[in-house]
This record gives sequence, C-alpha cells and structure tokens, in this order.
Amino acid sequence: MKSLIFSFLLLVFSVQALADLEAGVDAVARRDYATALKEFKLLAQEGDVAAQVNLGNLIMKGLGVKQNYVEAERWYRNAAEQNERMAQSKLGILYYHGLGVLKDTAEAARWFEKAARQGEPSAQAILATMYAQGEGVKPDLAQAYYWYTLAMEQGSEEARRGRDSLAEEMTPGQTDEALKRLAETRRDLERKEDAQVDGTAAAASQPAASLAEEKTAQPESATPLRSAHKHKAAKSGKKKHKPAARKRRRKHH
Repeated sequence: MKSLIFSFLLLVFSVQALADLEAGVDAVARRDYATALKEFKLLAQEGDVAAQVNLGNLIMKGLGVKQNYVEAERWYRNAAEQNERMAQSKLGILYYHGLGVLKDTAEAARWFEKAARQGEPSAQAILATMYAQGEGVKPDLAQAYYWYTLAMEQGSEEARRGRDSLAEEMTPGQTDEALKRLAETRRDLERKEDAQVDGTAAAASQPAASLAEEKTAQPESATPLRSAHKHKAAKSGKKKHKPAARKRRRKHH
C-alpha cells in the first residue's frame, strides 16, 4: 500500500511540474518574463534541470530580472552537473567570454566538448572552431573537421561553411584521419541503436504479469516527467555569444 501511495504522489508531482514548466514556456512566448521567472524559479529550486536552464537564460539576458552573469552561471552549473547538454554549452559560452567567471578558453572547451559529445550542434560547431584555431585546445584540423561534420549533419549552416573552408587547408592525411574518426563514431552509434532495439524486443517478449510485478516491486525507480520544450525559452528573442569567425590558415603540406 505504501508503494502505491508513493507512486501516486510521484505521478501527481510529475504532472504538476510539467504543467508549471509549460506555463513558464508559454509566458516566455508572450513575453511575460516576470511570470516565466516565477514558474522556472520554483521548479529550478526543486532540481528540475529544464527549469534551471530556462531560469539561467532569463537571468543571463536580463529578462524579467536584472542581468546577472554570476547568478546565471550558478543555475547553468546546477543543470550541467546533472549532465544537461544545453547547460554545459552555456557554461562554455560564459567561460569563453569571461562572463560571470574568469575567462578560461580551456575550461570553455571542456564544457563545449561535454555538450558536443551529447549531440549539441552549437557546441559541436564552436568546439570545431576552437580546434581549428588552437584556442583552449591543441590545434587539430582533423578534429575540427570531425566536429564541423557532426554539427553540419544536424543542419548547422555555420558548421557547413566552416568545414568547407577548413577542407581547403587540410592535407589528404588530415582528411583521412577525420573520416576515420567519423566512421568509428557512426559504428559506435549503430551498435548502441542495435542494443536498444534488442533490449526493447526482449522486454516486449516478457509476460505481461512479469512486467507488472517488476513495476510494483520497484516503485522508487519511477522518474519525474520532463518537458520536450525545455530549451524553448533559450530561443526566445536572444542573440548568441559565439567565438569570432575562424581565421584562414596557410595550407599544410
């Protein structure tokens, strides 16, 4: 009985949290930033990563509240340490420009890479530029080409232009190395997808009674719902801070 009550309360909390998050997103859409700030802050204080990112966005841009990079960094870090990729990318931006923190391009690259490895295209494109320029990382044109390609495949025109320009400066050996790394990444992705399909098929083959028993036995494994719109607030009327465009290098031989 206690397990059933716990599960019910958790579900109620999850639905309410989702509703509050959506209310904040809707408030941003109609530019009611004071309401958005209130909704996001309540959830952010309870540990909701989507709310933490959106709250950081409002504070970083000074929407509904006085602009405060130090406070924005605090909320981004809370979410980034929970492995939220957009928050990791935002921390990279703050460290790159020295906003609310000491300027540290190596630390910026570290956070951009965390986000890039989770598939965040803007972080992939910026990290590529940093590898091409040797900014915060050791210069590596093959790695720059690698990250530009991954961002480009997600629709980044900036990454496409960067890769096209970079390709003119690379040696055949550097291009081959980049393509090798891309092939390895794609094979790893295919293996993960195959494993997920196998896991889904195995779960579907279990008797319904068995699955019901597992859910009843472990109600504490349930997790709160997260909104698919968790980054919407980040897209509302903002300009992005990005590193300067990559300078042309002499061709390597």
